[in-house]
Amino acid sequence: MNYLDYIIVFSFMALTFYVGSFFYKWVGSTDDFYVAGRKLTPFILAAVLTATNVNLYSFVGQAGIAYKHGISILWQTWTGNMALVFSGLFVLPILRRLRIKTIPEFLEMRYSKGVRTFVAVLWVLRLAFWLGVISYTAAIAAQPITGLHSFTAWVLIFSVIAIIYTTLGGMWSVAFTDVMQFVFMLGGALIVLPLAMSKIGWWPQLAAQLPPESLTLVTQTGAYNWKFIIAILLLGIEWACVDQGLLQRAFGAESTKTVARGLVLAGIITTPFALLWNIPGLAARVLYPGLDNADMAVPTLLATLLPNIVLGLVVCGLISSHLSTISANLNGVATIFASDIYENILNRKATDREVLRIARIVTAITGVAMIVFAYLVPILGGAVNAYLTIIAIMDMPLFVVSILYGLLWKRANWQGAIGGYAAGALAGIVGTFYYELDFNTTTFISAGFALIFTPIVSLLTSVPDPQKTDPIWRAKHASEEELQSNGFYHIIPRTTAGKVSLSVFVLGLVIFLVGVLLGSEGMAEASFIAVGGMVIYFLGGLWRAYTN
Repeated sequence: MNYLDYIIVFSFMALTFYVGSFFYKWVGSTDDFYVAGRKLTPFILAAVLTATNVNLYSFVGQAGIAYKHGISILWQTWTGNMALVFSGLFVLPILRRLRIKTIPEFLEMRYSKGVRTFVAVLWVLRLAFWLGVISYTAAIAAQPITGLHSFTAWVLIFSVIAIIYTTLGGMWSVAFTDVMQFVFMLGGALIVLPLAMSKIGWWPQLAAQLPPESLTLVTQTGAYNWKFIIAILLLGIEWACVDQGLLQRAFGAESTKTVARGLVLAGIITTPFALLWNIPGLAARVLYPGLDNADMAVPTLLATLLPNIVLGLVVCGLISSHLSTISANLNGVATIFASDIYENILNRKATDREVLRIARIVTAITGVAMIVFAYLVPILGGAVNAYLTIIAIMDMPLFVVSILYGLLWKRANWQGAIGGYAAGALAGIVGTFYYELDFNTTTFISAGFALIFTPIVSLLTSVPDPQKTDPIWRAKHASEEELQSNGFYHIIPRTTAGKVSLSVFVLGLVIFLVGVLLGSEGMAEASFIAVGGMVIYFLGGLWRAYTN
């Protein structure tokens, strides 16, 4: 990078800081800080969710896996997008009707205050670690691109801006900076792909210079084979249903119908984006074979391929993807701590102003923890391995107790929820660190233990109070808010068009799963069938979101 690139980059960072800090005056209550007053429209929500879903973890971590193992890592993003559509149609409308701010808050409504506190503490630590993962990827990417080889300097540069404007403006700052960053991010990615492909001779030359399995989407063997696709689909559904950074944006939607449409649109919009960072990872394997650290694939490509000024603009796009994710999760941690721990346990008589002050303080403290955790990522094997390890252990048990049993089985009680979560997480820890099982196996084990222990403990203990379960079961139907606004969203469609769209959606899911299972037999058609099923699934989901 030369001085013009630095001027472009630092001007963009100054603009982001100004826009983010501007919304300080918009925050008059905790609802403004947490969920932007619940006034986000479908387009803003879709842009915000897309910006959150695409970050430097994608451009560095996933591209590094593509460099090393091939294109099948695409499914981490694609199944996550499928999960967004599923959650938007069936799960988030229920949670939006309950008007909650966090998943721990929902757990108190469904189970008990103890479950809320238990999960809140764990998730403050889990989100802080995830922030460390994405800060690590940003610092790794910045060093070869800029020529400033200081891990600490770049962690601080990237983090401080997001910490300050999120502390000041909360979700209002997050939402509007995300829309701006979404445009820069898309522009930067669209520049990199054609430049990389033209350098190697486009797709024919890429295919000719890579082994066939590197371009196979559904593989029979390898670390990212057909079993990985099923495991990451399950984790994607979990993520789209319980991830605080994602859900806090969704809870800011202006209506239940907006939630459904925003998540469906975000899932579909993000799907082609995955090609914009995975294909450059493959191109880097041809251009720069033998890199010691695969996470350096795209940063090396950018540093050596892009001309000045263009490089500055692309770096702005990468910074955008990073800041949007940091700000979302900082806001998520602050909301969990202030709402679920401080206001719920430490100071139950706190005023709205006191809670808002604590939320801002926690945002700043979490930013410091994020910087510390960034130094732990290499110990866990890099960005992707670190992230997958954490979600396999902690996230699947939470999904089981909060969504599967919390929304589908009234007999589940707070004892079963804690017992099931603890059993699943402990099994995941033992499997990962003692038996050294892979990510796919750990995912199934942690989910399996939670599925088994939650009902066993629940049936051995007291029956839950109907006052806990009845409001949640009522939220599966249209709310008073929808009745007053005449903006109904029915989870089970009432019209013929709605029923047909749901049938198309289910058909697409079945075709997708058939394609994945055919990949276990090594069939050449498996990738085509799986992708075709995914496309039908998205079309059915989009149709369903706009019918009733």
